[in-house]
Amino acid sequence: MKFPENLEIPDNVVQQIQISHNFVESYITIEEKDWNSISYYNENKEIIIVMVLDKYDDGSDYTVILDEFKRELELELKENKLKEHLERIYNLSLNVFRTRDEVIGKLSNEVAQLKTMEYDLKKRFEKIADSNHLKVKSKIQFLLAINNEMEYKELKNSIDTSKSWLDDVLKNLSKNKVIGYNDETDSYFLNI
Repeated sequence: MKFPENLEIPDNVVQQIQISHNFVESYITIEEKDWNSISYYNENKEIIIVMVLDKYDDGSDYTVILDEFKRELELELKENKLKEHLERIYNLSLNVFRTRDEVIGKLSNEVAQLKTMEYDLKKRFEKIADSNHLKVKSKIQFLLAINNEMEYKELKNSIDTSKSWLDDVLKNLSKNKVIGYNDETDSYFLNI
């Protein structure tokens, strides 16, 4: 019995699955160049349930479905009823995994959009930070917003001002808890 009816399982794969189970109740995943499946051997019924997977599917994701098939086998159904139940579970699992794949695809697109937005914002902040019309206080905050953390010497090299004025502004921003200081790395960061 198989579903879908037109499913072709190569003889060498059938033999490999039978040998791998060795008549012991177990799950076996087979991943080869042109084949990917997970199977379960039911000792009481002496039957092997094989789910053929797509190339990149992870067999461990499908053990829950095989467990459902296993429960159906224990119901002592006639072959045609069992086949109906297996078909229902199979179709349900297709819907679940199709939905999962759609969600993963959507999340991947959203991550890509966020990375693009992050890059664009970083470039805009850099343009503002590179302009000469900003006050030292604003420039420090922009630089720390872009870079997360900067060493004192990096700030000094990035801002065209005297050492004493830079020190005064850093001290004032620290005192007002706008920025923080990491004495281990001699670096500043924006308090968020």
